[in-house]
Amino acid sequence: MLKSMTGFARGSAESDAYEIAVEIRSVNHRYLDVRLSGGSSLAALEKRVRDRVGAELARGKVEVGIRVKPRTESAYTIDVDLALLTELVERLRDVGKRAGIEGEVDLSALVNFLPAFRVKERDVEESSLWKAMEPAIDQALDSLSQMRTAEGAEIAADFAARTETLRRLVDDVEKRAEGSRQTRRDDLRARVGEIVGSSIDPAAVAMEVARLVERSDIAEEVTRLLSHLALWRETVSTGSPCGKKLDFIIQEMNREVNTIGAKAQDAAIAERVIAMKAEIERLREQVQNIE
Repeated sequence: MLKSMTGFARGSAESDAYEIAVEIRSVNHRYLDVRLSGGSSLAALEKRVRDRVGAELARGKVEVGIRVKPRTESAYTIDVDLALLTELVERLRDVGKRAGIEGEVDLSALVNFLPAFRVKERDVEESSLWKAMEPAIDQALDSLSQMRTAEGAEIAADFAARTETLRRLVDDVEKRAEGSRQTRRDDLRARVGEIVGSSIDPAAVAMEVARLVERSDIAEEVTRLLSHLALWRETVSTGSPCGKKLDFIIQEMNREVNTIGAKAQDAAIAERVIAMKAEIERLREQVQNIE
């Protein structure tokens, strides 16, 4: 079945050590592009996250946001530059001695010396964090897949309606072309007769008329267009990601329709060519939304 590339889902999980919250957003993209956010503590797990997303999704720009909350301690720790603080204390004592100021350096005053203190994310143990995170990611991916599948079903219904409209238009064009072929032949003979009278061999005239009619014949284009529609239906029914292939089929269908429009010397066929181009364009727009 078809799947859309757009969706949003959440997942959550808990372990003895962590509370995990996952959000996944996906939008249209030519290829699979996975972006991970959530802090430097996740850097070691980025490949695992990408691999898990890639196993579920074929295309789309996917943003994975992960929030990790340790249950037994803060998610952050303070890194203290003891060497810098020691040098600061020594300098303060020296200044006090030189200025004749008595007393010891107040420890609470050192807290305001921000260059010596840095708040950073606490290091986490990779395997235990992944074990806690994995169920939350899977839950979010399952939910996202359901949403993309539901939207894909709506797109598939739209595809079916539009390709059926295209098939009817092609059938109509084919019948119209068959009916007008003899008319074009008779018109050409009459025009040639008016211009050259009886001075040219009738057999030669007939051959030239046949050649001109053949040049404007659209039977081959109609046959190829119908085969493209058959391939479209077969591709959609496979259940595999097929957006790229459908995009290629659309290009081929559009090429045949343009050729029909260029060849056909018939106002009714030209009108149907415009209608076919409109349906193909709508299909092209929808194809950009599926895997």
